[in-house]
Amino acid sequence: MSKSEKIYKELSKLYTDEEIVEGFVFNDDSLSEEEEREGMREFRELRLNRLKNMSTSEILLGNMMKLKLRIVRYLETHKFDEAYSFSNQLKLYSKIINRTNKEFASDLDVHQTKLSRIINGKENPNIDLMYRLEEHSSSELPAHYWWRLYSLELEHKIRTDLERKIKESKKVKNQIQLRA
Repeated sequence: MSKSEKIYKELSKLYTDEEIVEGFVFNDDSLSEEEEREGMREFRELRLNRLKNMSTSEILLGNMMKLKLRIVRYLETHKFDEAYSFSNQLKLYSKIINRTNKEFASDLDVHQTKLSRIINGKENPNIDLMYRLEEHSSSELPAHYWWRLYSLELEHKIRTDLERKIKESKKVKNQIQLRA
């Protein structure tokens, strides 16, 4: 049975077909303020009951989809935002899957200290970790999403860390001359 069929079945216990059509398909905004408030109250009640009755796997899937959408929308901006850094998204993922750092590190076959340093932004991730994260998330968060998160952050560092750029430029010898 499809999701919409289940919804219809539940609604048909409470409403006639005509009421369902009028209220949900052809909503003509002719409700009084009181009817509007009552409808919103009923909707909130139904939604809260649905949320209370969600299984652990449904909650996990919902949170994963929310994280995936959050990452996709951020990547579409093409601008770095610290809140969306690789380490912050990895921290959020870890929270969503409800694993301790030790369990998560074991899942990924990474030393716990290394994972902790990556989560806290003290160490850079490698491509292998991104492949493992893709596999760990059942491909819901592909490796290239993780890579793009990290590459936006890296690009930002390259563009803004002028002090390091100057320091490293002083180490260059025999710079080629392209203009006379």
